[in-house]
Amino acid sequence: MTILSKLSSQAITAAKNADWEEAIAINSQILEQDPQNINAFNRMGIAYLQLNKKNKARDCFKKTLEIDKTNNIAKKQLARIKAKHHLIMPTFHREHFIEEPGRTKIVELHRLAGKGVLSQLAVGQTCQLNLKKRYISVENEQGVYIGALPEDISFRLSKLIKTGNKYSCRLHSCNYNQCSVYLKEINRSKRNAEIHSFPPNKTAGSTNDIDDRFLLEDDDIPVQIVDHDNDNEKTLDDIDTTELGN
Repeated sequence: MTILSKLSSQAITAAKNADWEEAIAINSQILEQDPQNINAFNRMGIAYLQLNKKNKARDCFKKTLEIDKTNNIAKKQLARIKAKHHLIMPTFHREHFIEEPGRTKIVELHRLAGKGVLSQLAVGQTCQLNLKKRYISVENEQGVYIGALPEDISFRLSKLIKTGNKYSCRLHSCNYNQCSVYLKEINRSKRNAEIHSFPPNKTAGSTNDIDDRFLLEDDDIPVQIVDHDNDNEKTLDDIDTTELGN
């Protein structure tokens, strides 16, 4: 590992730990060796914003654009500073997105909210599931609507929730055109003991380490998809819905 790679890794760790002063110091070291390092300027800008030093943050993002006029991260943060939007750093921790066969699923939302709402979201933040008549609404912790689960997922989870299951929901990725959430079964009722919340499949992939795309609020974070056996299981048709109502 080169010195710059080692320093970059340390800078990312400092940001993940919300040690903003340390993050600034490390990124400064990177820039001493590589004055054109865009990621270091962006990371430093984020750190200054967290310390409410907006002028210094603005200077960092402007430096980025002097090197790369098309850099979307710097453009996005400068626009937020200009609009006086509060910066929301991702609250992601790697363990939050661990895949568990049958118990977790990454789901793309439908019927998205407007840009004003989506621009204030951060990867990893906790969301709420609100059961409606025909779908499940995904909302932030203040009850502001973000989007809706697809109809098939809404139908399945509505039945399972009404028969005792409980789920957590975290924002997995988001931009102005797309938003996905990470759903996790946190309690399976005795009634649903043999029913998977999310039927396993045969898709496989790999896990990538956290990198600047997460820390600098890029769009997506690769998440592990694992091999599953095709277990024989009960289905939703086995759930007695006579007590659920319409």
